Amino acid sequence: LPSQATFDPTLHLESNFCRNPFGILRSPWCYTTDPETVWELCDIPSCTEECMHCRGEDYKGKISVTENGFTCQCWDSQIPHNHGFVPTVFPEKFLEENYCRNPNADSRPWCYTSSPSRRWDYCSIPRCTSEPPSIMPELSCITGNGESYRGTIAVTTSGKKCQRWASQTPHRHDYTPESYPCR
Repeated sequence: LPSQATFDPTLHLESNFCRNPFGILRSPWCYTTDPETVWELCDIPSCTEECMHCRGEDYKGKISVTENGFTCQCWDSQIPHNHGFVPTVFPEKFLEENYCRNPNADSRPWCYTSSPSRRWDYCSIPRCTSEPPSIMPELSCITGNGESYRGTIAVTTSGKKCQRWASQTPHRHDYTPESYPCR
């Protein structure tokens, strides 16, 4: 497991729910109740939806080509276009990979393009036919590596039941609610 130094102090380690307190694993995980398996990744559904509500500010899909056919530039890159929408500065905007997003409340999702001749362009994201979500999507699904996941799945990808974070049986660990009370 990753070192305790990278632990996210805002994580809720309640019950035995899957979490990604370190933010560097690819998915939420848990200690298992199986004495032979210390920990394992959990299978949490992705929040990705290939449509948008309203202006698409909550769009978290994987479309990465603009309506004019330009491939989107990665948000964490400054080439070919310098910009201020850096994922580490705006983690709540879900600026992942080179996916179309609407980080500035524009009329719809867009991206910086990988073409030096076109700085940015809108993306063609279809409108959702469902009602806009009334709860924060991260409560039941994940984006990215699942750092914000706060759902109630408590079983790993292979079907092993998760050990309670407060428990030291069958596996001893330091990531307890008592050790990190501000979760």
